Amino acid sequence: MGEQDVSRRKFMIRTIIGIGAFIGAAIAIPLGGFGILPVLRKKEPGWSDAGSAADLNTDSPQERRFFQTVKSGWQEERVERAIWLVKKADGSITAFSPNCPHLGCGYRWFSQERQFKCPCHASVFDIDGKVIAGPAPRALDSLSAKIENGKVLVKFEIFQVGTAKKETA
Repeated sequence: MGEQDVSRRKFMIRTIIGIGAFIGAAIAIPLGGFGILPVLRKKEPGWSDAGSAADLNTDSPQERRFFQTVKSGWQEERVERAIWLVKKADGSITAFSPNCPHLGCGYRWFSQERQFKCPCHASVFDIDGKVIAGPAPRALDSLSAKIENGKVLVKFEIFQVGTAKKETA
C-alpha cells in the first residue's frame, strides 16, 4: 500500500464525516429553534375579559376575578387572576395589580377611610394608587384596561416587587 492509498482513504473518511456533520447540523439547528425559541420568546399579554362594566360604581373600587390564558412554550393553561377596578367620574376605568409593590402581599380597599391598605407592612394607598404611608417603594401597579361592548378588558401582567421602578417580572 502506497502513501497515495492512505491519503485517499483519509480524504474519503474526512469527506464522509464532514457531509454527515453538515447533514446533522442542517437537521438539528431548525429542530432546536423550533423547540426552544417559543420558550425563550417573550409573549405580549393579551386582553382578558374582566366582566361587565355596568355594575362598577364611580369611585368605588371593586375586586374582580377572571381567567387568563397563559402560554408557556407550547403549553396553554387557564389561570385565575385578580385585579382591582376603579371607575372614574368621566367613565374611564383604572385597573390595578392585586399585589402590593413592597413585597407582593394582597391589599384591600377600606371604604370608610377611602384607602387601599396592605396588612403585611402597613403600606397605604389612595384611590388613584399613590403611596400615602408605609414602606411601599412606588404606587400601585396599574394595568392596561379598556371598555369594549360593555365588557372590561384587561392586559394582566406580573411586576417585580421591592423596586422603585415598575418592571415586569
